[in-house]
Amino acid sequence: MRKTTVIGGLALAFLLSPVLATAAERPALVGFQALEGQCLEVVAGKDDLTAGCGSKVGIMRYADGRTGFYFLLAKDRMLTFSGFARGGDRSTYALDRVIYNDGTSATAPMAAPASGACSHGDIAKGPVTVRCKGRTPRGVEFSATFRSNGKPPKQ
Repeated sequence: MRKTTVIGGLALAFLLSPVLATAAERPALVGFQALEGQCLEVVAGKDDLTAGCGSKVGIMRYADGRTGFYFLLAKDRMLTFSGFARGGDRSTYALDRVIYNDGTSATAPMAAPASGACSHGDIAKGPVTVRCKGRTPRGVEFSATFRSNGKPPKQ
């Protein structure tokens, strides 16, 4: 029994190492904006999470060029779409990962590689719609749509 526990622990350590290394090597945050408005849709796999979606979405920019779109959900849960700007216009982003935090401090966020995109209009010029859609290599689809109220983003 003890041998199984040790082997299981080692296997778990190898599986978690890349995630822990990523967190430890996270680039510096260079910008944060919060939009207020209405969450129109949040879907993770077969689960429609729209009813628990909050009235804010966060956009975080990092020193390496990565941008994360943070959809705040009920019970401290969060669905994040993360990737890099396409073409330098900072309104369309190619996704490379989706992250889900189930809201419990005992559980590390679940991250998965993903393909897809996020897009939005000029957030400084009135109401905009933030749309994100991604798919993991295993075929699980994630999507979220948020419409801002037109007020300038909070920094």
